[in-house]
Amino acid sequence: MSVSALLSRIRNGALVAGAVIVGTAAVAQAATVQFTVTNQSGGTITLDTSSCTSGYASAPFSISNGSTATFSGTTTDSTTLCTVRYQKGNLGCQFQVQVSNFGGFASTNAYKGSGGKPVCTKSGEGNPQPGNYYGVFSMQ
Repeated sequence: MSVSALLSRIRNGALVAGAVIVGTAAVAQAATVQFTVTNQSGGTITLDTSSCTSGYASAPFSISNGSTATFSGTTTDSTTLCTVRYQKGNLGCQFQVQVSNFGGFASTNAYKGSGGKPVCTKSGEGNPQPGNYYGVFSMQ
């Protein structure tokens, strides 16, 4: 076999191998978390902070008393932790939802307040399909 024929075979083999590698490369699965927040605080609550470890959460700026807001956080990664904080004066609740390849979790706590106020409650959570997780919360 001539040198040029050998080089041609090596080059063609490298292109085929490259195509196989590219063809089997893992594609990142987008993850979505969903928040449902009910305001039972007696007044309007306003957004303090909203963040995700990667991506963003589309939290509304305010939620009026007696209203419920449902919003999501999205990322191009397969894992994210989104944290949203709502406040009313010197009271505030933090709501968190995380999703990963293995499921997820939802949690809440008061991050500012005193005397047992505010009351931050998680009433539900779940994993409706891979790459998605939701939490249902309220602030009183």
